[in-house]
Amino acid sequence: MSGILLDTNALLLLALQPEKVSPIAQELFATQNRYVSQVCAIEIAIKLSIGKLVLPPPFQTDFTRAFHEIATRLSADILPIDLKHIDRLSRLPLVHRDPFDRLIIAQSLENDLTIMTRDRAFAEYPGLSLVQI
Repeated sequence: MSGILLDTNALLLLALQPEKVSPIAQELFATQNRYVSQVCAIEIAIKLSIGKLVLPPPFQTDFTRAFHEIATRLSADILPIDLKHIDRLSRLPLVHRDPFDRLIIAQSLENDLTIMTRDRAFAEYPGLSLVQI
């Protein structure tokens, strides 16, 4: 498998504020296989439920449909969480404490995907391929 795996912040920017994504990152995203992790859906749902994130109304009324629509609009496949990802997660160095980011990193490493993110801490993981937006 090869392509781009979106971190949650990259997903939300590309879907809702694409003008904030650099033209180089947008071009790279457009020319690669694209993936959105189920981890992003979990992180967004949790942050919505505790008030740390505000999104358009479709997310409050039909989260599943809204998430699928974003993935479809971005022509991205949804990458499920697999036990091999959890195994890889258990062996990651504790560079970054965010559990959502750590699982996305594990998915990227396990599936040979490049992560698109704004998070600079990802660069501290050896062997991780990144595109900063």
